Amino acid sequence: MTLAAYHPARMLIDQMYFGTIQALPMLAPLMGRAVAIGGMAAVPFWRRTLRENARLALGPQAAEAEVRAVATEMLLNMQRSIAEILLSEGVTVDALAARVSRFSGQEQYHAARDRGRGLVVASAHMGAFEPSIALLRKFESRIHVLFHPDPLPRFERARSALRQSLGIIEHAVSDGVSAWAALQDALRANEVVVLHADRVMPMQQGSRIPFLGAHDTMLPTGAARLALACGAPIVPTFCYRHGHELEVEMMAPIYCEVESLRSSEVASHPAQLALVAALETAIRKHPSQWMAFMQVREARK
Repeated sequence: MTLAAYHPARMLIDQMYFGTIQALPMLAPLMGRAVAIGGMAAVPFWRRTLRENARLALGPQAAEAEVRAVATEMLLNMQRSIAEILLSEGVTVDALAARVSRFSGQEQYHAARDRGRGLVVASAHMGAFEPSIALLRKFESRIHVLFHPDPLPRFERARSALRQSLGIIEHAVSDGVSAWAALQDALRANEVVVLHADRVMPMQQGSRIPFLGAHDTMLPTGAARLALACGAPIVPTFCYRHGHELEVEMMAPIYCEVESLRSSEVASHPAQLALVAALETAIRKHPSQWMAFMQVREARK
């Protein structure tokens, strides 16, 4: 547990909100809605950030009322995702995978795998991550995930336990060079690496890349950098909710050859631009499902 986890507000969330969800699961939907509506009203940073990102997702033509509604739905979907993790104890790989009722693009995925160079699965914070991984485990024996440990201990314990039960190999961003080397080793051993490409995580560097019509947006380049370092294909993969069911969509692979590039050169590389285009397509398709609880645009001076 980090020192940041002892912040009084975080401990209150961890003990009261998360603790109540685990003790009384039937209250999770009601509590999630209360947090989403109350948070948008009472927390200026949440309101400003989510509305700004909802505006990006919807486009400049969207009415203000639609922006407000989508921003609230973004936060509500995040609370739903949190509750699912907190209540995941004892859930099997098969049960998680069975939540995915629609699955498209697997033929393209297998075509990319046939190259024998490993594969980078790049995603966005949408839908439900762990059921998507459970589905992937049906035909992959070793899956590596790059992640940032959550500062809230109850949530992080639940998520780590779930991923351990799925047989996922975790690599923390905070491990720096050693995590980067381990991910490259995994690709060179023809294994699969999964990471998000829509959010610059703490201790990560981002690059300014046009995104969703804005030119002051910061995105991570790790997925493309990793793929280019090893010549591995990238398969943009997204999860969407349809009521209580899930859909996983695998988009066209982005094929990469081995290139030695500086970090600053990756932002304008065709592989990175193709990945950004895939992210935009998924977010535009289901804007309210983008859990965009982060600053995408550079802070205004």
